[in-house]
Amino acid sequence: MKAKVNKVTIQIVQDDILSLDVGGIVNPTDTNLRLSPALAARTGPTVVQACAAIGWCETGYAVVTEAGDLPVEKLIHVVGPHWGEGSERGKLASATLECLRLAEQHRLKSVALPAISVGVLGYPAENCAKTMLTHIIDFTFDDPRYLRTIIICLDDPLVYQIFKTEFTEQLDELKKAGEGEVKV
Repeated sequence: MKAKVNKVTIQIVQDDILSLDVGGIVNPTDTNLRLSPALAARTGPTVVQACAAIGWCETGYAVVTEAGDLPVEKLIHVVGPHWGEGSERGKLASATLECLRLAEQHRLKSVALPAISVGVLGYPAENCAKTMLTHIIDFTFDDPRYLRTIIICLDDPLVYQIFKTEFTEQLDELKKAGEGEVKV
């Protein structure tokens, strides 16, 4: 599913995030910025070393590294909240906006994000979809200079469907309110 909101194309796809042709990929991580073994194998040692040099990132925030051997310009490492730790919605909103701000700051034309905190961190997919999409759409009203494509990449069919449904609802609300420029 794809729609243009203001000057930014927002797309929801069901795919492997590492297979996308984008400027940056968002990698969910922990506060110690550890890479999964699979991602570390794909990026090579330079990204692992870069994360180790940065050392730490607070929940709700993100940092950027080069992408190593991946065919993208940058990796954005984001620390999403654990469901039940308190202030989860605010931390997820912050994490989402941090990823978009960093993509814009590093002049990326496109970025792919997963459903941050869904899965092992226990964040409910419906709540995640509402929070992330609200803030992604709000970001388009900030008139970004570089970022023109935001892809939410989901590998789980149920989570993909939840995001599509939420996106449709939010687009309908924007159209009814007459806010922004929406093209589906």
